[in-house]
Order: sequence, then structure tokens, then C-alpha cells
Amino acid sequence: MDISPEQQSALSMFQEVTANARDESTSLQILKSCNWNVEQALQLHWATGSDIPTQTQTGLGATPLAAPLLGGGGSAPAPRNNAAAAVEPEPAGLAGAGYSFVSWIARGIKSIGSSVLGVLFTFIFGPGASLGGNASGSAFRRALTSSYGNDMNLPEFFEGGFSAAVSNARQQLKLLVVFLHSNDARYGQSFCTDVLGNDFIREMLNENFIVYGGDVARMEAHQVAQMIRVRQFPSFCVLLPASVEEIRVIGALHGQISADQVTGMLTACLEEMESHRSELLAQQVQHQEDRSLREQQDREYQEALEMDRIRAEQKAEEERQEREARQEAEEQMRKEQEAVARAEAERKALQDRRATAGQSMMAPGPECTSRIALRLPAGQRLDRKFLPSATLADVYAWADCAAYLPENLGKDLDIPQQFVLKTSFPTAELKEMDRTVEELKLAGSNILLAAIEDDDL
Repeated sequence: MDISPEQQSALSMFQEVTANARDESTSLQILKSCNWNVEQALQLHWATGSDIPTQTQTGLGATPLAAPLLGGGGSAPAPRNNAAAAVEPEPAGLAGAGYSFVSWIARGIKSIGSSVLGVLFTFIFGPGASLGGNASGSAFRRALTSSYGNDMNLPEFFEGGFSAAVSNARQQLKLLVVFLHSNDARYGQSFCTDVLGNDFIREMLNENFIVYGGDVARMEAHQVAQMIRVRQFPSFCVLLPASVEEIRVIGALHGQISADQVTGMLTACLEEMESHRSELLAQQVQHQEDRSLREQQDREYQEALEMDRIRAEQKAEEERQEREARQEAEEQMRKEQEAVARAEAERKALQDRRATAGQSMMAPGPECTSRIALRLPAGQRLDRKFLPSATLADVYAWADCAAYLPENLGKDLDIPQQFVLKTSFPTAELKEMDRTVEELKLAGSNILLAAIEDDDL
């Protein structure tokens, strides 16, 4: 029969999942009846079992719709409900063949409708699981004992998914045994009872291996079968999880498997595991060293970042201090410049005032009979006549502008900005500005002009 590549792919998938429970002709018939929908064909396969009808040949030369099932011996299956068979006799001839096929389809649809929830649940969680329960090694173990005998003593299957089993095997430096089961496999029951139930094999598996088991009707187990390219069931494989990226198949048995074959393969795999153990240990040590190195590098990097942060803070603090010091120096310089400018302005104003006062001061007349001599801080001597009634304030005014009087121009006299007049003997400061020269007995005396410092104010 000529079929398209898509139909050939659907046929291959159907036979793979059903473990070739039906021959090619029967598989093609089921797929054609489901319009080549693999999921519907699988549901029909599981729901109808071996109840596949055959079409009665007629004189028109029609070919049979299906070949006998595997193990059916070519005989037509007996009716499941004799009463129903008696009530609904099938017409003869071509009409009878059509009626038989339609009746078979109706029974299949009815069976599918009653079991579709169970089929879907079985495909997702595996056989033996209950609604609301978790798919696990213990559930798979219970399913096998329920199918093949509660007295079977099977190995301990890993409680968890395939990825978790691989990780656990890698951590414990053990090999991973993968057992993939199919209820439709011809040798499935004998393998469970004669091989997995063998005491020696069970102890060997429990002590030295991580055992993952699953029914290919379950989604994850089916994906595992595709990953390790299993085409025949039961399948018993030994995997070496060499690294995170690499999983090696170092032993595999499929179909009819004996206990001796399994014992020999497990022994050989254990011997090979010893040669790989040092490699795995070295990988773990290298992984630990790499992780320690990365952690050390991370610590050093963090420490370097911390040192950079501290240096940056110190530099910022130094720059701030330098900036503040520079600002203080600039402020001090500004103040000094302002003080110098202010002093210069005051000195200029004083000179102008003294020059004006010197120009306006009248020369002493004949009535001025009281001579007063004045000695400056630089040692220069000046004298002037005053009225006896002149006050001490007049004497101070003369001393203040003495350098700008006509008779003293060119003498380069230096009169302090602030000064005080003092008597010579005894030394006493003259501060009573309202008293007269006569009252102070300054006529004919020598007085001193002393500069007043800012600290003396």
C-alpha cells in the first residue's frame, strides 16, 4: 500500500508507542479509521483491545478490512454480549459487511467515550496511578505488582522524574538504570517476574544503581524512550551521567531478556563504572575547584570594588579638604585685599583731610605767645606758638596737619594716623581737650607725639 511520508510517520509512532502489539496491516486499518490521527488511534487501540472486526468477503471481490491480531490464531473473536448479538443479527452480503463495520465503529466510540478520561490519565500519570496522586517510583512499582502478582519483590524505583534521577546518580557517583515497560510488550510480564523479581538482580540494583522505571504509555517515559532511541520493549538500559551535558548509554537490552544477560551487563557496567569513577571524581573535584576559584575571584572582585570605593571616598575627601582650604585661602586673600584697600582708602582720606586742614590753618599772630615744641616718633622736632587761651584740641589739630603746613612742606614728616600727645617730665598723656594751654602749663614745654597702635585702642 502506498502511503505518504506523513502517514508513514504516523504509522511508525503508533507502532512505537504500542510496542508493535498489532501488525502493520491492522495498525494501518486503525489509523485510517481515525483519519490518521495518532492520538485517536491510540485511544481506539487501548479501548478496543483485540476486538477488531473483519469484513466478510463477497462475490464482488472485496478484500478483508483487517488481518488477525497477534496471538489471535486467525479466528474471529467471540461476541462479548450474546444477548445483544441475538437481538441484532447482522445482514448478509455487502450490506452485512457495511453494517458490521459501522457496528464496530459504534462500539469503539462508545468504549472510547467511557474510558477516555482513564486513557488520558494513564498517558499522563502512568498505569497504576490514581486520580489526584503523584506519578512516582512507588506508583510504578504498585502498577507492576497489580498487573503481574502482588507477591513480586521488585527493586526500589527512584521517586521522582528522569532529570532528578540523573542528577541523583551524578551526585552519588552511581550508574542510572532505565527500565521502560509496555503493557503490550510480548515479554513484559516475563521480564518483570523472572528478571526484576530475581533476588540477586534486585539486591545488585538496590545497592549499586539508581533505578528509574516508567511505562511508555506515560508521557515522560515515552520521551525518555525517544531520547535514548528505544524501539522495542521491555527496554533495560544502563546510563552513565558523565557530566551535566553528556549522558552515555553503556549497556542496553531490549525485548526478550534473561536474568543472565542482565547480570552480565550489570557486572560489566559496574567494572566500566570503576574506570569512569576516577574521571567523575576528577570532574567533581574540578567542578568544586572551579566553583571555589569563582567564589575566590568574586570575593577578590568585591574586595577590589570595596578598596576602589574607599580610595574614591578618600580622594573625594581630600579634594573636598583641598577645595575648602583653597576657598579659605581665597577668602583670606580677599579679606586682606579688602583690608589693604580699605586702609589705603582711609590713609588717602586722612591725607586729604589733613591737607585741607593744613591749608585752612591760620599762621600764628603776635598775640600767640605760648610756644610749644613737639617731637615726632621719628625724632623730628616742630614748634608753634598758640594763644594762652587755645585749648588742647587746638594743639592736637596742629599736630595732626603739621606735615601739610607751608613751613613744613618738603620735610617728609610722618604723622601716625592715630596718636596721643604726652608731656616729657613727668610723662603723662594729654587728654583733656577742653582745657587751655595756660591751664595745662604747656607754654615753653616740650611734648611728645606717640603713635597709637590698634591693640592700644
